[in-house]
Amino acid sequence: MFKGNGFSLIELLVALAVLAIALSLAAPGFGRLLDEHRLQIATQELHVALNQTRATAVLTGQPISIAALDGDWAHGWILFVDSNNNGIREPTEQLLATHAALPNITVIPDSTSRRYVHYTPGGYSIQLSGAFHSGHFVLCANTQSASRIVINRAGRIRRESSETDPLCPR
Repeated sequence: MFKGNGFSLIELLVALAVLAIALSLAAPGFGRLLDEHRLQIATQELHVALNQTRATAVLTGQPISIAALDGDWAHGWILFVDSNNNGIREPTEQLLATHAALPNITVIPDSTSRRYVHYTPGGYSIQLSGAFHSGHFVLCANTQSASRIVINRAGRIRRESSETDPLCPR
């Protein structure tokens, strides 16, 4: 008489059913974890780009701007020498860096940072009129978390995180 040491078909089906139930319970949490991670990375990338803009202006002694691509920071940005402080890269102005789009992230700037941020060789952020520029960016993902990047009147940049932000669409 043959006695097998393997699993029967019924045992295998029960094991697959238990595995399917466990995965269906874990999948939403895993998706939320991925969204949180995307938000952290996007916040870090924009924060680093703003710091790079300021540091480049100070180190090179030239006015440098970072501008949103297509008027939307989530579509990416460019960093360039901006001698006329208009936030638009002219053909004669040197392109220093570009950044691709931020997938599944919404970036909501304040009114003064909507198109670009400009830094002087002294490290100060200024507006087109020459007035100081202070502002913020709110980054939102499909989660209950949000991040905020704040530029103070001296041009320094800091990050803040919160459970939720009233500017984020829900």
